[in-house]
Amino acid sequence: MTFDHIGTFIRNYRQTNGESLQALADRSGVSRSMIAQIESNQKSPTVTTLAKLAGAMSISLGDLVEPSKHTTHYVIVKGSKTNIVSKQNSPFVCHQLLAQSNSCNVDFYHFYFSKYGKTGFAANKLGTQKTVWLDTGQITLHLHNETISLNAGQAIHFAASTPHRFENRSGPLAKGCFTVSYSN
Repeated sequence: MTFDHIGTFIRNYRQTNGESLQALADRSGVSRSMIAQIESNQKSPTVTTLAKLAGAMSISLGDLVEPSKHTTHYVIVKGSKTNIVSKQNSPFVCHQLLAQSNSCNVDFYHFYFSKYGKTGFAANKLGTQKTVWLDTGQITLHLHNETISLNAGQAIHFAASTPHRFENRSGPLAKGCFTVSYSN
């Protein structure tokens, strides 16, 4: 059995926390050169050395020496012609990046206006919520009988069971993302 993951774990810990080899050495009492050798898998540390490092990192010795039991699974998604869910030739272009599934109760979308215009959304089922984040531009959100201006750097959360629409009529073309959350 190899323990190469320990060196990687220590290096990742230091880099994530913006910590130098010397800073970890000072806090742990383990020499800088020994930590460097452990990180590069040139030396196998003793249990005493590992205990000192774990203490300095405020983690248990078990968390340091046990390899992760979970394999990280991820999918990178991006907008493409295959995940556009908006109408063809609409000024509003919308990509569905994540769809509701058994393991996820949320849809995630990226949108942008390719030219000035508007789009409408049908009402979702009762209990559904929408959160809209605007990255660029300004949109006017028509929600029930209210008109709300949303500017770049702002988000809004509302009941998606109400029909609503976005308009982008002036200024920079709007771009952002939104989620639709479904109740259990």
